[in-house]
Amino acid sequence: MKQAIFFTVFIAVFRIGSVYASPGNDQPGTTYTDTSSAGIQATTQLLTQIMNVVGLQPNFELKQAKVLNIEASISHRKRYILYNPAYITWINTVTKNKWAAMALLAHEVGHHLNGHTIRRGGSNPALELEADEFAGFVLRKSGASLEEAQEVMKYIAKTETSKTHPGRSLRMTAIENGWNRAAVAEGMAAR
Repeated sequence: MKQAIFFTVFIAVFRIGSVYASPGNDQPGTTYTDTSSAGIQATTQLLTQIMNVVGLQPNFELKQAKVLNIEASISHRKRYILYNPAYITWINTVTKNKWAAMALLAHEVGHHLNGHTIRRGGSNPALELEADEFAGFVLRKSGASLEEAQEVMKYIAKTETSKTHPGRSLRMTAIENGWNRAAVAEGMAAR
């Protein structure tokens, strides 16, 4: 009985801090198998660019992991961004540029910096939109066009809102809001 209670508490504690990208693109049968172009070095470089934009040192560790796609989580009081390198390769391949992978990483950084990973309950649409807005801000500051910043949602976001993630149009609007906020800060609002 004590083992069952311990195991249940362990699983609950592990999942408390986990917030993750929606696995749901609307293309059934998508598989992520090629890891050749998604090495830890390239992903680390993208993370370094993101952190340079916000002017902070990361207080989390970036790790390849057996996750569906990418997620921000806390385990044993340590912050992580866990990613599936095949998923990053897939998004780079279908978009043919770095912006989608950077948007995914910036989104997860946004979860950590907005304190989402220390809240109970996991993902919900409001938290996802905050992380999307942060990603839009970072991508604008990094030189992405609005279209480049939003493109990732064409591939990963479902059209309809779920219990954990908003629908595609809401997510694209959140990215646009962040992108515009960065443009205004630079004195160049989007037209």
